[in-house]
Amino acid sequence: MTNIYSIIESFGRQFWVEPDKFQDFYNFKLSKSDKSSLRSSSRNFKSDYAHQPEKAKIVLFDRVMFYSDENNVYLGKPLLNNFRIEGSLLPGVRKKSKLVVFKMRAKKAYRRKIGYRMSSRRVRFDNVLRIMSSKKRYDLQVLVKGTKT
Repeated sequence: MTNIYSIIESFGRQFWVEPDKFQDFYNFKLSKSDKSSLRSSSRNFKSDYAHQPEKAKIVLFDRVMFYSDENNVYLGKPLLNNFRIEGSLLPGVRKKSKLVVFKMRAKKAYRRKIGYRMSSRRVRFDNVLRIMSSKKRYDLQVLVKGTKT
């Protein structure tokens, strides 16, 4: 375990972040798809909803709550305004195992079985950035640089 880590807030949850580690985020949307193109195309399920893998994109997390390295510890109240975490969005959508919901009323002949799989996107955290302010501009200083593989 490394001594460099951070705690960020994203999607209403808090995540423990270390350089070169992965994290799965649920409800991660890049952009809304164009619904008019879906209506005009054929109604074949595979052609409408097939996932096209894309290259890794850079995601910047600015809601940093805590940062610690070998020498220093920074604690936000509630956020650290001058720290950023840079990550790469890896291609592909991952799905969790199926969650089954079963509802039943005794002696009423009421039974409903519903199941769904949550989809998630995987992010690899690369760099920890700190904003160093000068008189007329802001400079980003890379505190921790992850190894690119």
